[in-house]
Amino acid sequence: MIQPDEPSSARIQTVSLAVLAVVAVTFSIYWLRPVLVPLVVALFVVSGVSPILNALKRRLGVNRIIAAGITFLAGVALLLVFGFSIWLSMVDLNKNSRNYRNRVEEIVDWAELHVQSFGQRIGTRTASVRPSQDATQPMPEAPVPVAADRSSKGDASDFVDAFVRDGISILSQALISLVSTSVVVLIYVFFLLSGKTVRYKSPMISEIDEQVRSYLGLKTLISIFTGFAFGISLWMFGVPMAFTFGVLAFLLNFVPNVGPLIASLLPIPLIILDPTGSIGWMVAAISVSCAIQAISGNVIEPKIMGDSSDLHPVTILVALMFWGMMWGIIGMFLATPVTAALKILLQRIDSTKPIADLMAGRFPSDDDTESSSAMV
Repeated sequence: MIQPDEPSSARIQTVSLAVLAVVAVTFSIYWLRPVLVPLVVALFVVSGVSPILNALKRRLGVNRIIAAGITFLAGVALLLVFGFSIWLSMVDLNKNSRNYRNRVEEIVDWAELHVQSFGQRIGTRTASVRPSQDATQPMPEAPVPVAADRSSKGDASDFVDAFVRDGISILSQALISLVSTSVVVLIYVFFLLSGKTVRYKSPMISEIDEQVRSYLGLKTLISIFTGFAFGISLWMFGVPMAFTFGVLAFLLNFVPNVGPLIASLLPIPLIILDPTGSIGWMVAAISVSCAIQAISGNVIEPKIMGDSSDLHPVTILVALMFWGMMWGIIGMFLATPVTAALKILLQRIDSTKPIADLMAGRFPSDDDTESSSAMV
């Protein structure tokens, strides 16, 4: 009777257990997201603000609990500022809804006029090439589609009303979700900061904390300047909700690749629907705002941050889709630091080190393959 190869059987068993463990962990991450999302966000916030907390303790001469309370109040103030900006955006969007409706009706009228004139020119050219047409017989006038014109304007008004209504609904939901999640995060942050200072003895945990802190610090600094420049440029062009778009540009800059693109597209409908804007003004406003995002993402950020996360762009994109599927928009914000921490963990284990190298884009060369074969 043929006996199974024991090393092969053990390898198959190990791979099967690893696959089951990955499936169980993935299911747990998704099922426990109401608890894990605020906790993970709080851990990253604590890692980022710990230097600020220590500076407050040294400068003000207060204990850790008071410094944590000051940091907590600062977070509440930032939350109130963001909530106030969303409320102003809803008021501004509702106030300008009539202007947007008039602008859409003007666009519809302009399009119908040009389509009608184009149709008349086509009809005239068709009639001129007919040999049997009596030259003395006048051309019939094209009927004016009054009902169609009214229907088009009614559809345009309904579109604007739906746009404003959906915009206010989305902003309201974002505000409620932000408040509910941020309150839990701030509670976690307060208790984590008010506890004793933890000194990591493990080199792996120290490396993860240092890399996450460096990434979050540089990313926050770049995002602040990007959001400020983006909002100021829109305000100078007179675009409504400029402050809110600046805040959203700051937040979306934490989402790699996709976030700056979304931030550039958000103000375009309000720029196009501005009733007083000319074509040159629209082109200038869109070009300047998109140029700020392009310069920030392609010039300033790579120059300052370099490869601080040590992840391949494809790895970041896959992580963005995975964590977005698991935890929604907050997962997209956390995709890069969580994946960078996971890569450091895999780097420390000999059996998973090739996976970490693959995540960083370091593919094995021929020399490495030959040396590994020689060792075997």
